[in-house]
Amino acid sequence: MSTTPEVPSRAGAIWAWVPLGLLTCMFFGIGSLAVIAVRDPNFALEPDYYAKALHWDQAQAQLRENDTLGYQLSLGQPLVLSAQGGVEVELQLKDRSAVGISGASLEVAAFPNAFAGNVEHLVLREAAPGVYRGRLAHGLPGLWELRCAVSVGSAHYVQALRSDVRKRSAA
Repeated sequence: MSTTPEVPSRAGAIWAWVPLGLLTCMFFGIGSLAVIAVRDPNFALEPDYYAKALHWDQAQAQLRENDTLGYQLSLGQPLVLSAQGGVEVELQLKDRSAVGISGASLEVAAFPNAFAGNVEHLVLREAAPGVYRGRLAHGLPGLWELRCAVSVGSAHYVQALRSDVRKRSAA
């Protein structure tokens, strides 16, 4: 005769459900984290990052062309959020001798660093020799990146500018 004590069937049934409960909690945890990650407005990927990595040598050639051209691109005025929520952008384009360059085509891809997925594209118009203006329809206070592409005839120049967008002070 065997002297093994019998385990009550109820206690064994409860412990059989523990692994299932742990797996269920794990799947709900991973699922909720995935939903949060997908819906996060602050998350963004660099567009075509793989293609940019493959064409790194072309980017270096563009930097050499930038040095050869000697253009200077800068903000003409601070970026300030208007009462309507837009931002006026004014860029100054000068040559090596600090003379304004007329007749250029300026395109800008602008986005706030905190919401890098919200890229706004605009084409700036020449307001005066070497001064180009445009308006971002939607603005947020904080650090912004302006990726600028300049074409003057057959010459092509690119530069990224960073600047804070401030709220208009109440005066």
